Amino acid sequence: MLHHEGAPLIPLRVGIVSDSNPDNATVRVTFPDRDQLISYWLPIVVPKTQNDKFYWMPDVGEQVVCLMDEHDEAGAVLGAIYSTVDKPPVASADKWHVTIKDGATFEYDRAAHTLALALPSGAVFSLTANGAVIAIDTSGNITITGASIALAGGGPKVARVGDSVTCPAGTGTITTGSSKVTSG
Repeated sequence: MLHHEGAPLIPLRVGIVSDSNPDNATVRVTFPDRDQLISYWLPIVVPKTQNDKFYWMPDVGEQVVCLMDEHDEAGAVLGAIYSTVDKPPVASADKWHVTIKDGATFEYDRAAHTLALALPSGAVFSLTANGAVIAIDTSGNITITGASIALAGGGPKVARVGDSVTCPAGTGTITTGSSKVTSG
């Protein structure tokens, strides 16, 4: 419970998400320590909601911490917490890590200065900026559309449509061309 001199006690409650309303970013929470009391719809606390927006709903069945009023009628979900059933996916003070249900992972290791993105089989990576798109499909094919490509590293090293090219990952064939390829 939180308490400030002269202010009422504000209970922190641990509960389990029992229902979810993604349209309003709210959930209902069941509190086992309160005889399975089910809350009203509670908003999810996120870092920002106005000009910059964050969104991530807790799953039904996820253990969360709630800040509730003294009558357990109004409150907010502060976030999820790990338990003996749901353990942290990594154990390092130097890593920022997200694991998604389908197996995708996003991780930055500040000690190793490494950013890693791993996608499961069947996933597609797509990067879009100013109308240009770089996409990697499930076969490992890379498609670049709407972009000018500048090759760095000295001398012209431009392949033509139909040329066989070798790179560290293996050999491939140029299948489409662009008049916007430059060397630098």
